[in-house]
Amino acid sequence: RTPSLPVSLLAQQPIRSARPSPATPADLSMLFLLSLPLAFVAFPSFSNGFASCSGTYRYPAPTSTGTACLSSPSHYMLCTSTALRAKTQYTIDDDVCAPTDPAELRKVVQKHCRTLDTFVRNRPIAAHTKEAFQSAKEMLESEGEPASSRKFIIDSGCGTGRSTLLLGKKYPDHTVIGVDRSFVRLNRNSLDNEVEDSDTSRRPFQSLSTNVLLVRAELTDWWRCCLDEGWNIEQHYILYPNPYPKKNRLKKRFYAHPSFPLILAIGGNTINVRSNWEGYLREFADSIVYASEYYDAEDPSANIAKPYIKAALQGPLERTDKSVAWTNFEKKYDDAGETTYEIVLEYCVT
Repeated sequence: RTPSLPVSLLAQQPIRSARPSPATPADLSMLFLLSLPLAFVAFPSFSNGFASCSGTYRYPAPTSTGTACLSSPSHYMLCTSTALRAKTQYTIDDDVCAPTDPAELRKVVQKHCRTLDTFVRNRPIAAHTKEAFQSAKEMLESEGEPASSRKFIIDSGCGTGRSTLLLGKKYPDHTVIGVDRSFVRLNRNSLDNEVEDSDTSRRPFQSLSTNVLLVRAELTDWWRCCLDEGWNIEQHYILYPNPYPKKNRLKKRFYAHPSFPLILAIGGNTINVRSNWEGYLREFADSIVYASEYYDAEDPSANIAKPYIKAALQGPLERTDKSVAWTNFEKKYDDAGETTYEIVLEYCVT
């Protein structure tokens, strides 16, 4: 709100002529003092930025209904102790893209929770995804054990597979599957080299090591295949997804997309999401709260969002360990001095 002088002071001001007189030093001092509140309202970065406190489609049954730990998401808690962060050409913040209105986001997320069965029913699984999943399943079961007995890590939107390879090295006892819709990106499937385009490289999946696969598939359809087969997804990584920062593209973001409940349904001991846009991760966390509200109202025993509530309410954190860049985007941001964030959603039944 624009600050104004008290009425008593206004009454004492002389009537000005049509031609204004030059401003005196006293006038300029008063103008500066009156403008300070406006500066902190109009430019949040002056006050060190904002941060958060924080059908019959088959789902895996929750291990326990747990106890409620819900609270309303807080979008704009002032963090005066946070140091000002440098901006780069890659920075997306609340000045670039204003936060989504909480009521609007709640409405979108809960609608998608309510209409998931309709979304799935009206969207057949793409043929190339079904083929890729079946081929990968047959390869994994060639040793005689069902694929459902394995421990899986899914790297959704893996791009060139840099993160998938690193995850495979970090978790040698897991089967790590990187999924992306682009052959072009998947063919750059090593940390240093680019694989030439060929019939071999355009197979539905590529086995890069004993525990790492890259798959060309539609993400939503791949998640559905995992659910239908009952695969044990222990960890799920969504690293630097396309942020779609324009307001009119909200529903393309993972947390506001009709398939968002599938992310919660396939679950995992952890869901790890990274971005250089802190607001994206705040709203991802808020969407989990909104989904939990919906499921609690419908059937608390089938609340697939509740196990992630505790972590969601803690909100995203700045990524400080930059010894290894997990993706090409992460390396680009690290090289430019761009701040990056992550939210690690741990499965927790309290």
